[in-house]
Amino acid sequence: MDTHLIETLAEQLWSAEINVRPIDVLSRNYPGISEDEAYQISLTNLSKREKAVIGYKLGYTSAAMRAQMGVDRPNFGYLTSDHNIEFASCAVDAARLIHPLVEPEIGLLTRRTLDGVGHSRASVYAAVEAVAPAIEIVDTRYKEYKFTANDNIADNSSSARFVLGSLRPFASVDTLSLLGVTLWSEGYVLDTGIGANALDDPLNALAWLVNALGRREQTLAAGSIVLTGGLTRAYPARAGQTFVAEFAALGIAKVHFR
Repeated sequence: MDTHLIETLAEQLWSAEINVRPIDVLSRNYPGISEDEAYQISLTNLSKREKAVIGYKLGYTSAAMRAQMGVDRPNFGYLTSDHNIEFASCAVDAARLIHPLVEPEIGLLTRRTLDGVGHSRASVYAAVEAVAPAIEIVDTRYKEYKFTANDNIADNSSSARFVLGSLRPFASVDTLSLLGVTLWSEGYVLDTGIGANALDDPLNALAWLVNALGRREQTLAAGSIVLTGGLTRAYPARAGQTFVAEFAALGIAKVHFR
């Protein structure tokens, strides 16, 4: 796939996002898109955002999300400053999204740069500065949530918005794999999950990300936010609805769709 075609497909996804008009999956017309080409499409759209990269989001680290979306392996997308919803307001304009879904996640903040490959839970442990409860809002730019893994990668892993609760020092938090979460909406429990749903431990998810970036000669910068993947299925959101992710011993993240 040449540079011009990658730019053309990136532009289609970008136009779908800013105009809130979904498109057919890229693989419908280009079934041979490779994983590397899909990441190039995603990276090409970063320049269109003209916003600073503040971190990364992991997709499909949980079996529940892989089963729900029919994607067989984890992937990553870029988080930029315009994705971040301040906790003080926790408000998202539903009209600016196509078909948003909500996922509770564990967010990490890194204290130092991580690069290269061959990382494990042990090698990334000391690089984590803080932990936060998080909600990610995903929103595919395709007409429905039916796509190949590479379609989803090209679409920046459906990244749309996120909100972090209060950051807590990593050293003060219990084992991340054992952290439980309850996802609420309008007083009803939608689902429950546990940190181990993210590749058995959110730190494993972080190591996976660093290795994936390293294979592409990219680094995870100090001060990055990493959303380690949904811990439950993803749930549809509509205007007027509020969601709360309540984490045992970690606190809450919440978001309201106006």
